[in-house]
Parts: sequence; structure tokens; C-alpha cells
Amino acid sequence: MKTFTFLILLILLLVSITAVATACGGGDDASSPAEAPGAAAAPGAPASGPVGWTILPQFPPREEVISRRLLGLNDLIMLDESTGWIVGTDGAIGRTTDGGDTWVLQKTGTAINLTAVSFVDTQNGWVVGTAGTILHTSDGGDTWEQLDGIKGVLFTEGVQFVNLTTGWVAADFGSMFHTTDGGLTWTKQDTGSLEDLNDLLFVDDRTGWAVGFGGTILHTADAGTTWTAQDSGGDTQLNSVWFLDPNVGAVVGQSGMILYTTDGGTTWTPQQSGTTEDLVGVHLLDPQNGWAVGSKNLIIHTTDGGATWAQQETIASSDSLRGIYLTSLRSGLAAGSGGGIWKYGPLGR
Repeated sequence: MKTFTFLILLILLLVSITAVATACGGGDDASSPAEAPGAAAAPGAPASGPVGWTILPQFPPREEVISRRLLGLNDLIMLDESTGWIVGTDGAIGRTTDGGDTWVLQKTGTAINLTAVSFVDTQNGWVVGTAGTILHTSDGGDTWEQLDGIKGVLFTEGVQFVNLTTGWVAADFGSMFHTTDGGLTWTKQDTGSLEDLNDLLFVDDRTGWAVGFGGTILHTADAGTTWTAQDSGGDTQLNSVWFLDPNVGAVVGQSGMILYTTDGGTTWTPQQSGTTEDLVGVHLLDPQNGWAVGSKNLIIHTTDGGATWAQQETIASSDSLRGIYLTSLRSGLAAGSGGGIWKYGPLGR
């Protein structure tokens, strides 16, 4: 009887020791992947492990598209790690509330090519498209209203609002338009340029930049009352601009062109992108970390303010990535032609 009791106690002791060891170790062992260099944990994401790009299901599913063809996705915006919008051809606007894992195709009432999107909060946003088309929502995109738009332009490639009333639209032939009533009426501003403008970025209600064909970089410090040309150092077509603050910014363009400034564009310094592919979109997360996207699903990343750029792994194809937005070092999205959406985050989820 004593021997039997002793055996029972010994078994219980061994079970207890095993349970404690498992709880403390969390199931990890020496083969667990290490933290990616320079990566910081995002809210809700694992504190360790490698990060990378994973392709998501095509958006929208072909059966939801009027023409049944693959859509081209032109631009995207994320307000936080969960909430964002994407726009593209055939009047497509999609919204995500789970970081891009799923998207809802929103009804826009138009089949026109939509090129750029801007939101100031989770409810209020604007989208622009071909022939001066402007759409507005005040309920997160559940309903979209087509505004009168901008007459006399063919291509509208950039839009940004800084609050509920104040915004700008960049268009062809150096055209810049400004609104102070939420997009109901627009005033044309004199940029001094006749080059088509591809993108714009404002850091506040007075300070902004626009870029376009012929190496064009335009800057304003007075809400667009005056625009001044900045020297890009050449005539390479420039496609996208991003600024962190009034001083630090980057521009990307054709043939792997990257320009970087730390003085608000007074001087622009060329950087070695490591590619000759066209770059179409750029996003800076902080002074050290930035991403650019372009032809053949190309994504490149810098961790040293652009001193060096390295290509990140995707699936090479004829598709072009056109938009990218990072919300942290471990969370972001990129999108482009063929309805392709890529998500940046912990691998092996």
C-alpha cells in the first residue's frame, strides 16, 4: 500500500513539473525564428518573428465586377492597422476593417477609373477619377455621392484633404485645384507648370508638394496661393511623393528614380534604389524606414533613410504595384494591377 501511494505521488509530481515547464517556455525552442533586424512589434502583433509580404485574394472577386475583368488598383490609404480603403478601375472602392484580410466592395454609382483616395477620419473621405470625377462619403463609404467635379480636365491623379473642408486635387497640364467647402466648389491655382501632375502631399493646411512629368516638383508654403518649382536634377517622370514633416520627404519615378530631401526640397539628393524598374508609389514611416513599389510587383525597403535600398520578396509578374501604406514596422498593405493586394506582417500566421 505504501509503495502504491508513493508511485501515485511520484506521477503527480512529474505531471506538475511538465506543466510548469510548458507554461514558462511557451512552446518555443532554440529553432524559433529571431526578431527581424530593426523590427518593432506592432499593437496586436507577435513581439518576435520574421515579417514579410503575403499576397491576399484578388479584389474584388471577379463575380462582383460589372465587366468581369480583373481590376487595376491605383491607390490606397490606411487610417490605422485595421481600417483602410482602396480604389481602382470600373469605379471600384473597397473598405477593410481587419487590416486587409477581407474587403467589402462599396457601391459608387460609377464605372469610371478611380485614381486616388483621401480620408480625414473613419467617416469622411474623397476619391478622384478620370474626367474630373470627385466622389465624397460622410459615412465611411456606405454611401458615395458624386460631386459636380472639376470641369475641363481629363486626368486627376492626386487628392488630399487636410480637414473636412480643405483639400487639393492635382491634374493634367500642371493643373492644381483647391477647395474650402469640402469639394462642392473648386478654384484653380497657378502652378507655373504645364506638365501633367501625378501626385501631391500636404503635411498641414499650408505646406505641400506635387510631382509629375518632366522631373516636375512643385512646392507651396501658403496653401497654394503660390507654387514654386524645385530642382529635381533632371527630367525623369516623377510618380509619387511622401513627406513626414515640412523637411523630410521622398519622391520616386521612372527607371528606379528616388530623390530624398531633409530641407523641405531646397535640395534633392538622388539615391541608389538598386533597380531600373519604374517606381510608382512611396511611403515613409519614419526618417529611417521607407518603402517604394513599382513594376513587376517590385517592393524595396530602406532602414537607413535611403542610404541603401533592398528588394523585399514578392512574386515576380507583369503586374505593377501602384500604392503602398505602412502603419508600423510590422503592418502594411500594397496594391496594384490585376487586383493584387499584398499584406506586410508576421509570416507563418
